Amino acid sequence: MKSMQFKITDNNGKKIICDVIATYHDDETNKDYIIYTDRTYDKNNKLNVYYSLYKKNKDDIELINITDSRDKKVALELIKELINDINPK
Repeated sequence: MKSMQFKITDNNGKKIICDVIATYHDDETNKDYIIYTDRTYDKNNKLNVYYSLYKKNKDDIELINITDSRDKKVALELIKELINDINPK
């Protein structure tokens, strides 16, 4: 399986490599969602995972902040499904 990565620039101008965990296209709204990590961990030693809308421009990915509650719900459901796939009950 090919690893999918992209780079972002933080507020200090530092380039950070991010790994794509999953992407999802919602046919109803024609929006694309991305779940990714910057390979950092929180104070409880859990991997930081982020979600966003995105647009692909040639070889670049443009992240778009989620401000709509419906979009946030879709992204969080996607994360929940991924976790359930990894750790079935």
